[in-house]
Amino acid sequence: MSKPAAKTPPTPRYTSIFCEFMAHFHQKPEPYPKDHEFEENDLLAITPNDIVRWMNAKAFGKAEPDENSQLVGSSWSSLGFMKKSISFFMPRTAPWDPIEGRGNPTKSQEVKNLLLRVKSIEDNRKKGPDQMQAQQQSVEEIVTAMNSADGASGLLQKIQARNSEFIQTLETMGASIASLGTSIEQMKSSLESSNNAIAEEISNQDSASTSAGEQAKMAAFISELPDAMGLASKMQEDVSKVAESLQGFMRNPILLSPEMTITPSLSGYCAFTEDGKSYDIPAGFIFPQCNLHGAWRHWLTGFPDHKIRNNKNEIIDAPIKPLRLVSLGNVHQSAKKKFKDGWRPILIFMQTEIDQDLDSVPMASVDEAFIKMTYEQAMSALHRKAPSMTTGKNEQKHVTWKVATWSRKIREEQLGPTQGAQHRPVIPLPPAPVVHVVPQAPVPRQAQVPPPAQFVPPIPTNNMQLPSIPDMHPDDMRI
Repeated sequence: MSKPAAKTPPTPRYTSIFCEFMAHFHQKPEPYPKDHEFEENDLLAITPNDIVRWMNAKAFGKAEPDENSQLVGSSWSSLGFMKKSISFFMPRTAPWDPIEGRGNPTKSQEVKNLLLRVKSIEDNRKKGPDQMQAQQQSVEEIVTAMNSADGASGLLQKIQARNSEFIQTLETMGASIASLGTSIEQMKSSLESSNNAIAEEISNQDSASTSAGEQAKMAAFISELPDAMGLASKMQEDVSKVAESLQGFMRNPILLSPEMTITPSLSGYCAFTEDGKSYDIPAGFIFPQCNLHGAWRHWLTGFPDHKIRNNKNEIIDAPIKPLRLVSLGNVHQSAKKKFKDGWRPILIFMQTEIDQDLDSVPMASVDEAFIKMTYEQAMSALHRKAPSMTTGKNEQKHVTWKVATWSRKIREEQLGPTQGAQHRPVIPLPPAPVVHVVPQAPVPRQAQVPPPAQFVPPIPTNNMQLPSIPDMHPDDMRI
């Protein structure tokens, strides 16, 4: 094997791939042995086209695939490794010069284009049939809207109105972001001034002075320092307002599905019916990226300000009930996974840890004070039962976690080998039937004794009582 000087020895995999490529290059039916020595002239004769034809055969099953050919073999990452393997043995390291016909052929535009083509095909595959079907459905929905009474002109007017609304939202967000930028500069300036004052105070302090007067003076000085956590909390509120504004806009689609109807209930919340199925969470709803306190508010109050655009281009109120009252079966498939995995685990845990029975609390009593009180109760229980989530390395991190992170963490806590057992419900099994065996007299060996009859449990009748397994409500099974 020809090995370039001043390089580390090639890996066995590099050598194996290169020997296979050289066999293809020389049109040999079998790969070269790994200890084969190649002449430098053989290596200099390799062109980008030789490498592309071999890689085409590895990826598409043929050296010259057409534009409709599908991948049947090596993936993009595998081809990249093959490229590196061949490049290792090339005597020249400079990029390939197509005019001079010299350089490293693996560093050519032809090889690069092939890898990009394979990567593009793989990316399209990752979309999957569901996304392809959704794209097709979107086209069908547009065609349906164009064929309606409003026609294409009406659809374009809806899109135009939607864009105008988005422009207004962006203007509002821009003002909020500008205000946020000002708050950041003010916070930075305030903290810098605070640090300068602290440094001066430290230099003036007499470490031996412990009089009451000096302590009172120091306490007064510290109390006047800006509260960094308070400033950060205010900034977080501003950021949340911007994010909520954008999320609210995203939850307001251009077109309402022609098959969807919205029906207000007596409780004031809406039911969304599509394809004969009623949902509490409609298709297209996007759960906001909020912190745990915000998620707890939605758990208790739902989305009372939720709006949706109907097919008449009207924005109408469509409040969503408290999430604690929403079962998974009544969540549209497009939002079910987010609700099931990203919201419910931590919120169900919190509900089971508060003192109040939420089902008996009227909605009129669920105000900000109630939300805060129950949230603090739940968090206290969380600190006791899963201290690792809020202490140690997570002491600072948990303040910034979104609800999805909390749900993932609580699943890890409850499903771990040490804590999982205490959270899993134990279902009692029915007692095994008792069989009474009557002793028999010993039988002489020479006697032929038929095998003893096996016990057969009696068949239940209408008059027979059997042990039962207690019913388990799905909410009793903590995720």
